[in-house]
Amino acid sequence: MDKTESTVRIMLTAIEGPLYDVGVLSERGMLPRLDGISAAAVLDRLSLLKYRNAHGSHIYIRPSGEHRFTTLDDLNETSLARLSADGFNPCAVIETSAGNFQAWLKHSRVFPKLLGTFAAQTLAARYDADPSAAGWRRFGRLPGFTNCKPKYRKSDGLFPFVRLHSHSGQQYPMAVAFEQEITTLYEAREQEHEARRLQSSLSPQRGPRFSNLSLERFRTSIKYQDRPAAADIAFCVAAYANGMTDDRIGCALEDDYLSRDPSPTKRAAYIRRTMEKARRWIGL
Repeated sequence: MDKTESTVRIMLTAIEGPLYDVGVLSERGMLPRLDGISAAAVLDRLSLLKYRNAHGSHIYIRPSGEHRFTTLDDLNETSLARLSADGFNPCAVIETSAGNFQAWLKHSRVFPKLLGTFAAQTLAARYDADPSAAGWRRFGRLPGFTNCKPKYRKSDGLFPFVRLHSHSGQQYPMAVAFEQEITTLYEAREQEHEARRLQSSLSPQRGPRFSNLSLERFRTSIKYQDRPAAADIAFCVAAYANGMTDDRIGCALEDDYLSRDPSPTKRAAYIRRTMEKARRWIGL
């Protein structure tokens, strides 16, 4: 087994998935990809990938389809140290060029596409990674091949190898806590976007009549399926935009309270919190 094969085997184990996509980027652009292939199929194609790499193509990999990994690109050693110190120990770290790294993080579960991209963007902002490379479908460089960007050509005409700097294949310690945090942040962002959209599209002069502004219509909307709290905020935003009073909005939320918890204190706190969010987003 040569060094490239052994390195690729380790990398495939570190970002273990049922299937992988392999990207080959040449001067003419991305060549036809090898999508949805097994680890064994990747290894079977190493000769072809070596040939492409020797002729100036860059070799990339990612798990196929939705997956539980995030790739952070263009990290330095300080950022890597911060990741580990904060409990985001990468399952694999790739040194793409001298002092420049890609980190693969293994989440606690498979993230849906939009949440996966939001998680990648959030982590990239926190740890000074490349924001333009933050997304759920991001490729990472496959170690064991060379980085053949012209600026990295050595005096002997050869290019440096992309190195597998470290690998554990393990989920990072903060994975469960981060999943909860990022889900909450994502839902809050979506609620804010919806509130702003409603604010821009409705006004007291040309909005729907009060008789059409029922909480039930928002709750049963496909847009808010399985997101009743978001439906409540959207209802409040629309109601405020149409000049409905606090008392009337509060009564609507009271009459169709979400939780079965009989605690009047919790009910009042939820209604107050929901109305306050709506008022902030609509600028009242």
